Amino acid sequence: MAKDVIVVVQRDALPNEKENLDILLVSTTGEYPVAVYRDIPSVEAVYGPNGKCPNSKVVRKATTLLNQGKTTLAETLVSKFKIVSFDPPSAIPAKAAVFTLSFAETGEISIAAGTTLWVRIGGDDKALVEITAESEVTTAAQLAALFDGTTFKKGGKTYSAKSDGAEVSYTATAAGEADTIPQRADFFSDENLSEAVEISSEAEFTNGRDTVSAADSLIETIKKFQTDVDNDWYYLMSDKDDDDYVKALAKFAEASEPSEAELGAGVEDHRKFYMGQTGNKNFACSTARAAVIYTDEEYLNEEPDASYTGNVGPFYPTNVTWKFKRPQDGNAPSSDGIKLISLPQLTDGERDQLLENHVNFLTEEYKRQYVKNGTCLNGEFIDTVLGGDWIAKRMRDLLYDLLLANANINYDDAGFGLIATAVMQALAEAVDLNIVARDAESRTGIFTVNIPKYADSTEDQRRSRTMPDITWEALLAGAVHQVKTKGVLRASL
Repeated sequence: MAKDVIVVVQRDALPNEKENLDILLVSTTGEYPVAVYRDIPSVEAVYGPNGKCPNSKVVRKATTLLNQGKTTLAETLVSKFKIVSFDPPSAIPAKAAVFTLSFAETGEISIAAGTTLWVRIGGDDKALVEITAESEVTTAAQLAALFDGTTFKKGGKTYSAKSDGAEVSYTATAAGEADTIPQRADFFSDENLSEAVEISSEAEFTNGRDTVSAADSLIETIKKFQTDVDNDWYYLMSDKDDDDYVKALAKFAEASEPSEAELGAGVEDHRKFYMGQTGNKNFACSTARAAVIYTDEEYLNEEPDASYTGNVGPFYPTNVTWKFKRPQDGNAPSSDGIKLISLPQLTDGERDQLLENHVNFLTEEYKRQYVKNGTCLNGEFIDTVLGGDWIAKRMRDLLYDLLLANANINYDDAGFGLIATAVMQALAEAVDLNIVARDAESRTGIFTVNIPKYADSTEDQRRSRTMPDITWEALLAGAVHQVKTKGVLRASL
């Protein structure tokens, strides 16, 4: 029975927490689980000299990341970050490919003395092995022994056989990744392969591996960490400054952004951004989604990558240029007053080389010190990449919220318009964050959204409830030469 009096009390929602860069700092001094840190003492408890995983470099990075209050233009500072530690990376030697044949011990085997058989490996007529029984063969081990010393070629590699009991292993004579061999072997009584012989066997192919450098080994460890433990982070730094590590991490970040085809195939979007540092004046690695700051080798312990991040990162997601910023040496004694990271000693030619390679560095012009030029290694501005990534994430989050909040969204013009609100809201918020530009006169955001009509959909799209693509275009704030960002939103209702 319905009640005569119903009272519903609603409270205002709690304010949303301000967005921050999701920073992960990777240590390589021993295995230790990922954790969130908010202050230096908690970092020192693990990574200090008396901690479970000592790493003075990580402590310095954390200290300078947090201690940017004297020179940052941001209203806040970095408040938290994650640290995970892996065992020291080491090179992994190359491994040869192996094709294995196994014969069943049970069952009748009867091959008369003097019989010759031809074995087609992997269904390839060119990968033929010839075996001859000098005496009668009645066991699986005897059959396997006939293959000893035989060889075949596949994909430019030669495979040589050795038996062990009822198993034959064909191992490539040269290590490294090889062409895949189908897991089958066919037996024939004639060289023309016209008379098949029934011999029960199981085949298995294990591919080889090229030599993996220590730097690439670290990348594989990070990928495994993403898959098995934690992928809820975006901005990456590490305790490795050597060129091969910096380049490997930069390429890892570049590869983290899935293509449209990969997204269409179901690959999740977990793009990353890497900030590194180098003492090499000639460092070059033309990759996207990574920025590197140079300092002289003697100043690398000031951790300029962490200083730079702590100085400009707190603006996120508001868009600001990373040029003209003044990172503080967060590890300098407080008695020294305000101390920027050390000014590298560079000739004009060396500065030009760094600029040409899109490597950032502290410079002094007219007695003003600041970082030049706020770019990624491919020349794109850091703020442009961070802003574009924020739009992608925000648009995706808004769309999922919309789909989860509505019991049903009709497959019609009205439903398409409702889906498009996620695009328009994300772009409108990007305008407020100075990611997308405003019109000088109207002060409205400079972006367009093309919303499809039901009439634009195909029969296949209607059957699968997949909308025609919503396309959008926006002018980036502060962009030179009218640089635009474009995108596609695809949704299934």
